[in-house]
Formats: sequence, structure tokens, C-alpha cells
Amino acid sequence: MRLLAPLRVSRFLPLIGLFLLIVFAPIRRACLTVLRWPYRAAAGTLQAVFLVPQLPQLAREQSAWQEQLAQVQLENAQLRAQLRALVHAEALKALPGLPEPRVVAQVVGRSTLPAEHTVLLNRGRRHGVDKDIVVIDIHGVMGRVADADEATALVMLLTDADSRVGAAVERSRETGLLVGRGRSYAELIYLDLDADIEVGDRVVTAGLGELFPKGLVLGTVVDVRREPVIGSTSAWVRPAARLGQVEEVLCLPPAR
Repeated sequence: MRLLAPLRVSRFLPLIGLFLLIVFAPIRRACLTVLRWPYRAAAGTLQAVFLVPQLPQLAREQSAWQEQLAQVQLENAQLRAQLRALVHAEALKALPGLPEPRVVAQVVGRSTLPAEHTVLLNRGRRHGVDKDIVVIDIHGVMGRVADADEATALVMLLTDADSRVGAAVERSRETGLLVGRGRSYAELIYLDLDADIEVGDRVVTAGLGELFPKGLVLGTVVDVRREPVIGSTSAWVRPAARLGQVEEVLCLPPAR
């Protein structure tokens, strides 16, 4: 009988263990949670104690990495700009139907005077760019070279008050004179009162024995004004060339 008692108890040991596990598991988790915070705080304190002497070195390393990152970003930006300029220059050289020789130049300066619409190119007489050379971008005519030295050239834009270009309405072939009016516009004048011209018409160079070759795009008509009293019509024209944004241009020989 004495031997049977331990045997009976041993049968219940797994059940007793399961019971204790179920009962005491929440208590164990609670204890671990309570003890975890002091442990983490102590570990964080020790880590901070070891890191404090290293902070100046870490700050220097971070500053060095930031400088390297800024240098890489600058180099990437320069490479992108060079690639864009190369692609644009090749596109300019590939424009069909233009006279030779062609010289690609970069805009390196712009006039800051409100009444003067000019840009400076990095090409001059030794590159084949001289006075009266016609300057265009991929969209249309920018203007002509007003002055040049050995290394640079000054371009008078279509919107400059002194700019004068013989022009024609591409659709109807009405001809007039395109004069610069500043504020990013030019005006087509000397048109008859009943001239066939409308908003949206494209204006091109007339090529009437002057500097500009015939058929180059000048701009688009944005407003038409008819004056019955004086019997004439004029039209405001927005230049096709990106006069305030262009960086690469193509220089063409004058028509004469």
C-alpha cells in the first residue's frame, strides 16, 4: 500500500506541472516585464558612458561624410548639365535645311537692363562668329550678333527695342516688319488693314535681301490690332525661341 501512494502521485505530476505553468505564466511574464525596464535603462546608461568619449570623433566623421555627399551631388549635377548641353548641341547641329558653316555656342551672360535685351556668347571671331551672324535655338530665331570680339559675341534678341526683322505670316504670306517691344514680345507692323492674319498664325523670316535666311521661325501671333483710322494692322508676336532660358545656341552665316 505504501508503494502505491508514490505511484498514484506520479501520475498527476504532468497535470500538476501544467497547472503550475498556466497559473504562474502571467506572473512570470509580469516579472520579466518589470525587470526588463531597469535592465534596458542600465544597458542604455552603460552604452552612453562608452559613447560619450567617442562623440567628437563621430561628429567629425559625420561632417566628413556630409562633405563627401555634397561633393558627389555637385559632380552628378555637373555631369547631368554637361550631358544635357551635349545632347542639345547635337540636336542643334542636326537641324535640317540650315546654311553652313554652323557654330554651336553657349550663353554665358545676360543683360540686366530692362530696356536692353542681349545675351553674351562664348564664341567670337576666331570661332567664325562675327557681326550680323544669325543666332537660333532649337525652337526658332533668337536674334543676331550686334558686336563681336575674338572670344565672345553680343547677341541682340528679337525683343530688344533696336531689333528689326523682315517677317511673313507663314499661312497667308502677309509681310511686315517685326520690331522688338521688350517684355518678351515683338510687334509685326506695316500690315494692310485687311491683312490676312489671325491669332495663332506662325511668323517666319521673310528673307527679303537681308541678314536672316528665309523661312526661319520667329514666333506666334498672340494678338491682332486693326486701326481703321490709319488704315493698318499690327500684331503682337511671342518669340518661339526661349529667350530667357536658352543655354546653347546655333550661329548661322547671314543670308547675304
